Formats: sequence, structure tokens, C-alpha cells
Amino acid sequence: MPTLVMMHGLTGTANLIRPLAESLLPSGMNLILPEATIPHPKRGFAWWLRDAPPSEPLDEQSLSQVDASVELIVSCIQKEAPNQSLILGGFSQGAAMATELFMHPKIQYRVLGLVLISGKLVRPEKMYSSLLKTPVPVVWMHGERDQIVSMEQANQLCDVFEKTNCSILKLQHHKGHMVNLDQKPEIVEWINSISQ
Repeated sequence: MPTLVMMHGLTGTANLIRPLAESLLPSGMNLILPEATIPHPKRGFAWWLRDAPPSEPLDEQSLSQVDASVELIVSCIQKEAPNQSLILGGFSQGAAMATELFMHPKIQYRVLGLVLISGKLVRPEKMYSSLLKTPVPVVWMHGERDQIVSMEQANQLCDVFEKTNCSILKLQHHKGHMVNLDQKPEIVEWINSISQ
């Protein structure tokens, strides 16, 4: 049975995403909930922190925070699930981190699939190259009224997977920056199917 690694979003914590993550788990599946270490001024933590709008590409400082966060998560995985296959997922900034984590050489060959909720890509070109070599199935969930991560960014993420012939479960909804719980059973079924 693989391990689900689920990353929280900006201002989140491992405990905040725990109920969602646990509700996705098939019986017998392990769960790893890494927690970011950069304190957010309002609450919780960030995998990277900056003042620019979410639509802007990340600057060098933010990218180095992303890289440090990836290494933190890889270290956590190597400790808690050193040999298991993995499903990587996350919400918002956590979804972006899942794509970055997928590209890590210590992790990539173990990844069975990605669950990306309300997310975007940090490095689209690099992700495209990685998926050409190692295509992976993905769940893509995004809200049409999302004011934080635009549909344009969400579609860019989706396009990268489509252009690399990855299998995609598309779960678009009419809500905002959130997990649409009405579509959660489809994610559960997808995780079950790739875990066999």
C-alpha cells in the first residue's frame, strides 16, 4: 500500500489539512503530513513567503525557499516511508509543492500519482520536461471563482499534464479557492484505483 503525502496551503498547518487527508485514505494506507517552517504573519505557515501577487512568477528568494521546503519534505518522507510508493497531494501552495516534490530525484521514481487542489506550477518548463520522462496520473481540482489562484494558472497546470499525455481526472467546480467536498468521492475512488 502506498503512502499519501499531503501538503497544507499558505497560512495552513499539518493539523488543518489532516481531516481532509484522512478522509481520502483507503484502509491500510499510511499518511504523512509535513508542516512548513516559515511562519505566516497572520497564522500558520508558508512553504514560501513573498509580497507579490500569486499570479507573478516566483523570484530567486522565493524559489530558494521552495527548494528548502522540498528538502524538508523529502527528509520527512525518507524517515517515515523510506521504501514505499507515494501519492503526492496538496491544497493551493501545497499543490504547487507536490509538483516540486515530484521532480526530486529521490522521490520521482516512487510517485504513483498527484492530487492537486486549487494549485499552480512553480516551474512549468521543468515540470513539462520531468513529465515527458516520467508521466504520472493526476487529479486536478479547481474552482471557477477562485480569486487566489486564477483559472488561467490552473489551466496552465492542466495543459502541462495534457501535453505530456498524463491521465487526468478533471474536477472543475463553480466555487472559489476551496476543496469541493461534493467531488471528494471521485478523489477517493481515484486513490483507491491507483493504489491497487
